[in-house]
Amino acid sequence: MAVGAVVIGDSPLVFKTLFEPHVQMAIWTRPSPRRGDATAGAAVGFDCNGDWIAPDAPVAAWLMEDLQMLGDIFSALSGSDRWRARCERVTSRVCPRFHQDAPPLRLITTYDGPGTEWAFDVELDGDLSARRAATRRHVRPTSAGSVLLLKGRAARLFEAGPALLHRSPAASRKHPRTVCTLDLPRPREAAGEADDRTDLQAA
Repeated sequence: MAVGAVVIGDSPLVFKTLFEPHVQMAIWTRPSPRRGDATAGAAVGFDCNGDWIAPDAPVAAWLMEDLQMLGDIFSALSGSDRWRARCERVTSRVCPRFHQDAPPLRLITTYDGPGTEWAFDVELDGDLSARRAATRRHVRPTSAGSVLLLKGRAARLFEAGPALLHRSPAASRKHPRTVCTLDLPRPREAAGEADDRTDLQAA
């Protein structure tokens, strides 16, 4: 079922498979590049206008280096040199229900703690919170460091087959996660209008 809808590889070349219409997600498995804390605070946002990357708070050098590389990959796949990102330290399961994002393309990477979980909608059989034991055995975890690129609803309007869903894994104050998401700018931002909202969905 859904053979080829998810492709996993050990190099960024795996992302080329996203040009195939049936591929919904590509995962680059890699060790986490984390070297110390990512940010001084709980969360930081980034904007890239194609020439430079501007964080809204101080960040570690290793995080800037990694985001520059991930931003280049995201731009090559999205066709846009503009993107926005949010990195945050998460101490709870922010999004406990499996879902599909609206944006056409989203990049997710977890630097510390468990990575994003995923499953196909037909496997969950309506149990989007995976409360039943029979449902939980279909839930696939990802590891810290892995980079996920997912197609959202906007990219799959005319695609048939099971939908790929994902959610954030469990986290706590004793076992936090550091997660980062990259997205295309909203239409207002792409047009150069200010928009202070930071409603990126935790992954």
